[in-house]
Amino acid sequence: MPAKSWVTREQMIDLSIDLSYLSRYFGVSTISNFYAPSTGSIEESETTGEEELTIVTEDGAITVNADVMQKLLQEPEKLATILKLQDPNNRYLIIQQFNEDDLCSLLPYLDSEQLSFGLQYFTTDGLNELMINLPQEQMINLLLEHFTMEDVAMYMQVNEMDEFFKSTELDKNDVLEYFESMEYEQFQKLMVNQFGAEFEEKSAEEYLEYIENMDDLEYQQFLLNMEKPEKMAAMAGLCEINPDYYELVDNEVLTRPIMNTMNKGDIIKTMSTLDPEFLVPMIEELPQDLIQVVATQIDPSDFADMLSSEFPDMIMDMLVG
Repeated sequence: MPAKSWVTREQMIDLSIDLSYLSRYFGVSTISNFYAPSTGSIEESETTGEEELTIVTEDGAITVNADVMQKLLQEPEKLATILKLQDPNNRYLIIQQFNEDDLCSLLPYLDSEQLSFGLQYFTTDGLNELMINLPQEQMINLLLEHFTMEDVAMYMQVNEMDEFFKSTELDKNDVLEYFESMEYEQFQKLMVNQFGAEFEEKSAEEYLEYIENMDDLEYQQFLLNMEKPEKMAAMAGLCEINPDYYELVDNEVLTRPIMNTMNKGDIIKTMSTLDPEFLVPMIEELPQDLIQVVATQIDPSDFADMLSSEFPDMIMDMLVG
């Protein structure tokens, strides 16, 4: 892959360079108390006609062959040593030079725990919005870390529950299975409330047969006429029978037990269970200076690989000023 072009900033950065490593590598001595008007320069040798690179830091200065240095910067292990990438301050100083697109290209190198560190910069309402915008499967996975449909139903209005029971995705066989699992007294109360005292002496089998023989309109009206506690219990029971029914509830509703019972720290801890592919777009919504802080967590080896393959010119520019 060709190296990306780079335009250095006018503001210099004060990287901590390992001059002792470079002096050993090139077999030259480090000059102490070197004075130069800039942090580095490329000069042409009068004797060899080769370009030489002078790197100046507070620890001294070293003059090396520029072509050899350029090749050296394309070797990740050596680059990591030269730039002391184990030092997070050095990683941060380099990352500050990245433009927005290249900065975001660092985020996929981070794991879920590292990415979730950036979630602390969102407000609680902001975290709620991030969860609402998740693919529903991921939102359901987050919910099920701590809650069930029983908890969700506690925060639902009757009209929201009705949307669940109106769904054509709700299988009548599953509904019959749920009613079959009910305690007889509860089932009896439900049927008597809806169809009168004549149902008081009927058996559970007769109730099930009656429901099964309803036409579509009667059947849906029967479900919608259940009382709120009955609807709550039915939703919870149906989701136990078939977890796919969680998908009949909007993400905004699914987040309610999380937002109403968990503090911000616990919400972030729960969100850290998301795969990086879902956390990366969240972190990309942060201001650039905060993305820089998050990206600084990148593994030094991964960072060295990326710099050596994509940004050797940028590193050279930083070294020579």
